[in-house]
Amino acid sequence: MNMKRLRSAMTLLLCLLLLCTAAVASAATKKVSKTFTEVPTIRFTEAPSSGTASGKMNDFTISLSLPGFINLYLLDENGTIVQTIAKNQEIHSKASTFEFYAVDDDGEPLAPGNYVFSADMVSQFGVASKVVTKSTKIRENSDAEIAAKASANKKTASSSSSSSSSKSSSSSSSKATAAPKATPVPDTLEYGAGESKMGDEGLLIGVGVSDTAVQTDAGYWGLTADATDAELWAAITRKMVGVDVGENESAYIYDSPESNREKIGTVSGISQGLNVIVERGDGWALVEAFRNEDGAFVRGYIKADKLRPVEPNVNYGIVIDKAAQTLTILKDGVRVGSCKVSTGLASPKYPHRETPAGEFITVTRRGSYEYYGMGYTKYTIRINGSYYLSEIPTTKKNGTTFVQEVEAALGAKGTRGNICIAHDASTDGGINAEWIWNMTDSNKRVKVLIFDDKERSEVPVYSN
Repeated sequence: MNMKRLRSAMTLLLCLLLLCTAAVASAATKKVSKTFTEVPTIRFTEAPSSGTASGKMNDFTISLSLPGFINLYLLDENGTIVQTIAKNQEIHSKASTFEFYAVDDDGEPLAPGNYVFSADMVSQFGVASKVVTKSTKIRENSDAEIAAKASANKKTASSSSSSSSSKSSSSSSSKATAAPKATPVPDTLEYGAGESKMGDEGLLIGVGVSDTAVQTDAGYWGLTADATDAELWAAITRKMVGVDVGENESAYIYDSPESNREKIGTVSGISQGLNVIVERGDGWALVEAFRNEDGAFVRGYIKADKLRPVEPNVNYGIVIDKAAQTLTILKDGVRVGSCKVSTGLASPKYPHRETPAGEFITVTRRGSYEYYGMGYTKYTIRINGSYYLSEIPTTKKNGTTFVQEVEAALGAKGTRGNICIAHDASTDGGINAEWIWNMTDSNKRVKVLIFDDKERSEVPVYSN
């Protein structure tokens, strides 16, 4: 009888333990589910609902609850896509501003009428959002409207160049108009010093760390753009360390390996290199890289199991100097030739347009690719997230008329992140976009070294 009671008690205890275990597992599952299965949300916070003149540009802003990859389309009244504004574009910030040109996919001005913006996305964990829409209008771009704008611009230019006495009369004249006052936006993005703090290794994180830290295997990171061809070739053929996620995905770098760590920036998948300073014994590594958000140079921590060695091509290499805006080809350590390029031009409103410096490898070859609603680029080769080596865009798909503002920017910054290359072969080695396309057809994982045009000590610490 006692034995039976004991067995019953043990059975009851075992059931209670199983129930507790199930409850804990269920709670853990709910926690994981909330982290990895959260449905992202999209909201149009600023959209040109009042209308955009046909053939002209306007801005709109979208807010996202999570980082991820967004699709943006313009639909006509029948629900037909007339323009692809973004396709699987990687977004890291909560609010992102897009430029919308009122043209179709062939670059022709859109007919006036009612249209709809359509947006959907997939989060960084692969969870899809609902489709969100926003109505807008395309207005007729009349000659009278153009003349009025030209007259207004002329008055503004005349006012800014007048003397102090004329400024006074201009000011009183402007009071009679209904033009709203706007805060001026600088033409260029200037980095401030920011704050820095000490990491576990006793090295400063953020500002100027690479100028003071001793590194025995600096590779590319210890070079400048005026390095010898032999030094460049050693960096080109050196094994690269990338992040083991997809080439159009990204991973965070943190300011600390501790539980209260904060993100200081992102780096793209396997195509972007990091310099590993220390591999710690706790599963973290101290690394440095140029982050994607604005091209700033940061040092921080990443999970060591996310790192993956990458063997680059040992036959060819590409060197880009952002200060000189040139691209140079090396083959077997010998300089083949060079050409002018145009890299990203950032601004306070669009800091993500800065083409990050660092080391990369060529990955997906996309051929013809839409260029931000302004036309189409040929010979596009991905090297970093959403940025590519590409030919300067043409106004129409497979066209021959080049987008004038991008073509004129060759030799200076002027793109939205892509490294745009001339159509015409250079006098120095016959290098152009088609030459690079043909070379990378049989040569995979060609390393691309991009030298920065800013002192690292001017780079800020990341802040939300």
